[in-house]
Amino acid sequence: MNDKIKRQIAINNPFVFKHISNLKGIDHFEDIGPCVIMASPGMMQSGLSRELFESWCTDSKNGVIIAGYCVEGTLAKTVLSEPEEITTMTGQKLPLKMSVDYISFSAHTDYQQTSEFIKILKPPHVVLVHGEQNEMSRLKAALQREFEEEQNTSTQLHNPRNTHTVELHFRGEKTAKVMGSLAVEEPTPSKVIQGVLVKRNFNYHILSADDLFKYTDLSLSEITQRQSLHYSGNANVLRHMLAQVCGLMEPIEGDKKMRAFNTVEITIEPKLVTLEWVANPINDMYADAIVAAILQADMFETPSKNMSTSVKIDRMHFKECLIELLQDMFGEDSVPKIFKGEKLYVTVNDKRADIDLSNLEVKCPNDESFQQIVQTAVSKLYQSLAPPSVDS
Repeated sequence: MNDKIKRQIAINNPFVFKHISNLKGIDHFEDIGPCVIMASPGMMQSGLSRELFESWCTDSKNGVIIAGYCVEGTLAKTVLSEPEEITTMTGQKLPLKMSVDYISFSAHTDYQQTSEFIKILKPPHVVLVHGEQNEMSRLKAALQREFEEEQNTSTQLHNPRNTHTVELHFRGEKTAKVMGSLAVEEPTPSKVIQGVLVKRNFNYHILSADDLFKYTDLSLSEITQRQSLHYSGNANVLRHMLAQVCGLMEPIEGDKKMRAFNTVEITIEPKLVTLEWVANPINDMYADAIVAAILQADMFETPSKNMSTSVKIDRMHFKECLIELLQDMFGEDSVPKIFKGEKLYVTVNDKRADIDLSNLEVKCPNDESFQQIVQTAVSKLYQSLAPPSVDS
């Protein structure tokens, strides 16, 4: 309640009226003079309205106003046809002498309001589900006649019976609007756009992850995972096993800390190996592979003092094998068949990865995933052609 009503209650009850009172039941009613009673239920099948009607219907001085929709078969519907007599709830026949009128107090929309509402929305389907069958059939016919004159409207009207199924077919296509930094460059045919699909109400937007806080209430977070493993094996065996799985690793702090797959940092301490990485499906897969390599190295009982990869390989043979491998992976036209020096490149969908064969380094600024795939292929091929030698 608002403040005005609350202040009024402190003085007197604002819902207590001089000429209006609440009637709890027929037993509390004193029929001693003219009055107007608003009673329910509106269709007079039972309750206070039915009891009052049976008490007053025989007197022509009385009257009843039906104030809403009446279902066929109810007393209110029967009274509207003004029969000579009605049947009470006990089965007794009483003459109907009181006046009968109908005034609609219904909150439902009429035909004019309903048709205007449908014209504004222009839905592809309208299903009529509430009302008598004859009345709904008339409404359907009237709407069909009206919509036939509308050339830009293709609305289908359905009037199913109870328990009947209505099948509605809609287009499965959804349109998403590109916003933020992704919309800076004009799109071109066949260009792939990567971003976060955001649904707000019935609208779809594609945004860069960095733009989420600008256009939505969402925020971007990163989860860093750290896993420590007890390791009691030989350090050289561990580095050898990691090299077999990860290929060339980037040193961070000498032999104690290195980065594998450009994502997972490996710290080797006495009796302990710690992995740290930013969680995502790909990085988690890399971390699982490294954990498997560490556990396998810990199981080895080797007396070896040193492990190295000092065996030299035929550089020309390595280049030929690399070209064939990349052609098998990305197509023959993606790699030049003849090249000079230690520089090679592979091109896929306008993305180019440059390979430096002198240090087996791969660079592709436009696509880190593509760079990682090529880097892994180069490193694995080099390791397969230059198997490690073991010095006992």
